[in-house]
Amino acid sequence: MREQIYKDKEFCILSRSIDNASKCRVTEVREDCFKIKLDNIYKYETDESVELFTSTPKGQLYFETIVKEVKDDILSVWFPIAYKYLQRREYSRIQLEKEVILKSDSSKINAKIVDISAGGLKLSTEEQLKLLTEYNINFDIENKSIKCVFEPIRIEAINDKYVSSGRFKGITNFDRIALVQFCFRKQIENSNK
Repeated sequence: MREQIYKDKEFCILSRSIDNASKCRVTEVREDCFKIKLDNIYKYETDESVELFTSTPKGQLYFETIVKEVKDDILSVWFPIAYKYLQRREYSRIQLEKEVILKSDSSKINAKIVDISAGGLKLSTEEQLKLLTEYNINFDIENKSIKCVFEPIRIEAINDKYVSSGRFKGITNFDRIALVQFCFRKQIENSNK
């Protein structure tokens, strides 16, 4: 796993407070720890538990560790004792049953989310969506409202429904990180059952 932590490698970092979610970049690797520079300055404290994750050729690397030292936007964090490769996808995908409404220029379409990731979602509708068409969508994840655009890239007819897979467009980094954190937590909860 240490070979995945090298100078200029980008990670996402999360503390127990979602407001501290940020991207960061490795600036230095030492024997027992490594230093990261936060894209945005947030309040982190020495001995605070944090989660880091990044995409690798082996899949999504995830681990928890402890902050060793804080100097402005530079954190030193201990190498983790344990880590997981969660999956090969860029973003973790989890099953989720949630009713949503898609809005296009001329219509509103009722849909049911089948699964979701920070990159997009799969949903089921009674009427066929149009490929590569932008649909406005709003939904809540753990009391956080996500507002973005859904663009279908694959549509299948299954029984009397249409199942559309697509990507998010116009999603803020803060909302994407909230989705990543939500999906990771759900995936870990499901693997511990």
